[in-house]
Order: sequence, then structure tokens, then C-alpha cells
Amino acid sequence: KWINLVEPPIHDITSAEFYADFEKNPDNYIFIDVRNESAYNTAHAKGSVNKPIGSLFDGHKFLPKSGKQIVLICSSGRLAGVAYGYLEHQGFFNLLRIEGGVQAWVVAGLPLEGSNIHAPIPTID
Repeated sequence: KWINLVEPPIHDITSAEFYADFEKNPDNYIFIDVRNESAYNTAHAKGSVNKPIGSLFDGHKFLPKSGKQIVLICSSGRLAGVAYGYLEHQGFFNLLRIEGGVQAWVVAGLPLEGSNIHAPIPTID
């Protein structure tokens, strides 16, 4: 009745490593910020699109399971980890998570977009 499962690993990528390739090959990626719209509009990683985590329940049907890498980001990595697990459960294996989220993106000095890019990024997603 009860099965012990080994939690599958999350494939992380550093923000600097990802952005270097994303700039050269943007068509290879779907870069998704899973935070709420308000947080996204305030400040987000350049090139990311907003798909709040709740919208993935139905919205995952419109994402490709091959051909493009889906890269997830949030404030610190926790919420993107939940989204990663959900999408993996739905059969997506073309996933990456930005290690440390937007916080790490800022520390790496990578470009932000939004209405207040100087606002502090919250520590909890």
C-alpha cells in the first residue's frame, strides 16, 4: 500500500551559466518566472515570461515536452522547485531550475526588467 520513493533530483543551473547561453540561443529555451504577477512586474530576470505557479495546472498542456528546455525561476528557488516537481510529474523531462532564483540572478549582476528593479527581492517565494 505504501511505497517508499526516492525523490528525483532537480537539475539546477547557475544564473550566469544559463544567461550566457540564453543570450546566444534564446530560441532553445522557454524561460518561466513562476512567481505571482505582482512580484514579476516589480522585478524579473531579463527575458523571462510570467506564468504563476497556479496557472501551470492547466497551462502545462501548452508547454513543449521536447525541442526546447524549460527553465524555471522564482525568488529563491523554492517555488520553482515545486513547479519543477509538478511539471516532471506531468511528463516533462526538459526542465532546469535557476539555482538561487532571482536573488542569485541579482548577485551575479545579470539584467533585470520591471517597474522597480531596485526593490529588494523577497527571500520567501
